[in-house]
Amino acid sequence: SNVALSNDSILIKLGNYVIRMLIITAGKGMLRISGGMNDSFYKFLENSDRLKDLEDFLNEMGIECKLVLTILPDGQRELYFDHEKLVPFYETASSGTLALVDLYRRLIPKSWTPSFIYLDEFDAFYHYEMAEKVVDFFKRRYPKCQIIMTSHNTNLMTNRLMRPDCLFIL
Repeated sequence: SNVALSNDSILIKLGNYVIRMLIITAGKGMLRISGGMNDSFYKFLENSDRLKDLEDFLNEMGIECKLVLTILPDGQRELYFDHEKLVPFYETASSGTLALVDLYRRLIPKSWTPSFIYLDEFDAFYHYEMAEKVVDFFKRRYPKCQIIMTSHNTNLMTNRLMRPDCLFIL
């Protein structure tokens, strides 16, 4: 910031690339989001288009659901599955569904397009079909982004999902 550089400087371009890098690791800590994080995410979901976007994302991943966000009498927000009666989302969703929502929360609503995404054990809580859907989703959603995804699932190593020169066993 203390050097005058033109906007087309390679250093400015590199800085813009690096600032849009994102690392997401799977872990049990992500499954039960604390109240403070829920609150900001719930505020985000108060917009019906954003709630519908989350619902569409889950449906695309094979989780057929309808979501409802309500504001309780004490002002707290709560997310529910909409069935014959409202079913609390975080108390009843599977670990795979919670992992998907956490992935959505940490990546999809960003106002910028990532340049590089590293997803460590991205499918730790998914069955193999959902893992394939996540790979397809990222390929479609971020076609100009470099993405590294680690997994123990060798079923993902198929030409149907990725080019052979993009698959590595370590």
